Amino acid sequence: MTLYNKAEIRLVKSLMEDWWRRGSQVLHLGLHSSVYPEFFWDSGLDVTVCEENHLAAEEARKRSGPRISYQIGKADYLPFEDDSFEYAFFSLYACSVYYDKYGISTCLQQNCFFEKILPELCRVTQRSIIILAKNNFSWNRAKCQGKFYNPYSLWRECKSWCSNEQKEQRGRVRFASTGFVPRFMLPLMPKKLDFLNCSVSYLPFGALIGYNLTFNAPPVTGIGEFIKKEQRKLEQMSCIQRNSSFQNMKK
Repeated sequence: MTLYNKAEIRLVKSLMEDWWRRGSQVLHLGLHSSVYPEFFWDSGLDVTVCEENHLAAEEARKRSGPRISYQIGKADYLPFEDDSFEYAFFSLYACSVYYDKYGISTCLQQNCFFEKILPELCRVTQRSIIILAKNNFSWNRAKCQGKFYNPYSLWRECKSWCSNEQKEQRGRVRFASTGFVPRFMLPLMPKKLDFLNCSVSYLPFGALIGYNLTFNAPPVTGIGEFIKKEQRKLEQMSCIQRNSSFQNMKK
């Protein structure tokens, strides 16, 4: 359990609130995250874990039992067919529990996320991908093993992968962050104010940031389409009135 585990869980819950549940397949890429695969199973999803370390996979299999399936494979070359999963989850940092036992994961050592890992995730996922990272803009520096990322640069890369003009694919990227209370203040903070550290916001200043890449995303709300339809109706009515008034003038 990391220092911000509650905040991470709340962040992931907010990002996956539009996911379909029972019967949907989610790929949990890597066991280095403090968000365990059991969380997605308890949320109503069928979970498949892809982990490169067979010792970590065997330990997780003993903990979770047969309800979660495990596959040995690398993040930059996933052993799955195209569109095998509805959803996917990947963390760009490792928790201390995994790091102390197995060291840093290979997929976090190399700077190959945008070139190899993200394209593979997009290949095997149909609907949505959740990505967690450490925020380079935050003064509250999370001490998880991994690289710090610029929130805007990461959002721009995610947006480029979930939208494709040639395939007429319109994607949407949702952003959120959490972990706003500095580490040195956590022991001094009363338990009643613990919710402040677990709060999720759209401000890019939290210690941890999260993205939801949605492929072929429908409009967030139907208000825009409703307004367009009403405007068309008004234009048609105005045209009819003009024609009728013009005919009356001729008479």
